[in-house]
Amino acid sequence: MIAMQQPSAGSLLPIPVLFPINELSAARFGRRTPEPHDRPAALSSMIHGDNRRGAVMWEMYTLPSTEDRLKNGIRLSDCYHVLALLDDWIEDNFDGMNRAMCECIASGDLPERAFDFPDKIREFLGPTDLVSKYVRQFQQYRYAIYQNIKSLLKSGRLTAYGKKKITDKKWTIIPSFYFSLSCQILFDENKAIVEEISFIDVRVTYLEGLPIWCAMVAYGDEELVPTLMKYEGARRVAMAGNESIAHCLDDTQSFLVYFCSLMKAGKLKSVYTETNKPVDQTLWNEKLICLAQSEICTGKNIRQGVKIITPHPPINEEDASTLAVNTSRVPTGSRGYGASDALLAKEMHELILGGQAQNVHQAAQQVVDKAKGKNTLEKSKVQRLMGAYNKAFGSSR
Repeated sequence: MIAMQQPSAGSLLPIPVLFPINELSAARFGRRTPEPHDRPAALSSMIHGDNRRGAVMWEMYTLPSTEDRLKNGIRLSDCYHVLALLDDWIEDNFDGMNRAMCECIASGDLPERAFDFPDKIREFLGPTDLVSKYVRQFQQYRYAIYQNIKSLLKSGRLTAYGKKKITDKKWTIIPSFYFSLSCQILFDENKAIVEEISFIDVRVTYLEGLPIWCAMVAYGDEELVPTLMKYEGARRVAMAGNESIAHCLDDTQSFLVYFCSLMKAGKLKSVYTETNKPVDQTLWNEKLICLAQSEICTGKNIRQGVKIITPHPPINEEDASTLAVNTSRVPTGSRGYGASDALLAKEMHELILGGQAQNVHQAAQQVVDKAKGKNTLEKSKVQRLMGAYNKAFGSSR
């Protein structure tokens, strides 16, 4: 049951309160449970499930850290989780990493809590323990995700802003070519060092606009994001138990409800992918959102692609002009497998016209072996191909 609690002085939004189903903990935003802590130091088993059921109580309000990101931009340290599902390339590495993580846990190579400290997982091995292939795979895929992000910085699709001194009131755009030089990117420290020039408190914006999922993670409770992404990762590679899948869906719903409240309040701007026209704020209801396709329902059986325009930090006039020029040059389409999927969509259309497939789902199943994405589950590829078909030829039959 959801009740509306009166907002406190200065609050912009009513505070929905989800009353407890039972007394075990689940993800929520804002208020912390006094005891025990919000969540255990070691995540409950993703593979076998745990005893957490339902939801306690969460109060929806904007945390100071979220206010900071809304005002000054997403931090460099947020990129790992925020961009994990940005496009097919990063998504492929994210799936590979999570499959390796689940294999490590299932085989007993490492305890689950080791993955709360991914930079130090080898420290959980004994002095005589051999590094298993799954541990190596986990580290390789994780490294690849960071390389994907660095590639976005090099290309200029991801714009970075930094300060020379912490007392600076405005940020400076870090030229994209800097990241092709001798550059050290310290993600966890929000710092970049280019040819001995240091930029601190680094913020980023994605010129093309973020998919709904990525933006939802970017402006969610940062303490709860790692847990959400672990559950989502295990679910995506079909290595999560039914109970853990339920937790993942519950937590995702909590994140989405909060994100929709931000959108309704006009805290962020959104536009339709195909037209760049603004999305009506009143449409932001969690029941109208398709996270998998980053779409919003605008009418009966009508869904449109949506992207979120993320705010940038305060910058000087010269940098503002540079940013405006870069934004005007944003390419159409998206990174990843869009071009190859478009070709497969045409092949699917021919199968349907020729009577070899009765509907889009059957057509996608017939060509799925040709779809790119070596770490992507077949089910996910089929959904991706169906989306490509619907975009090219209209709603599925």
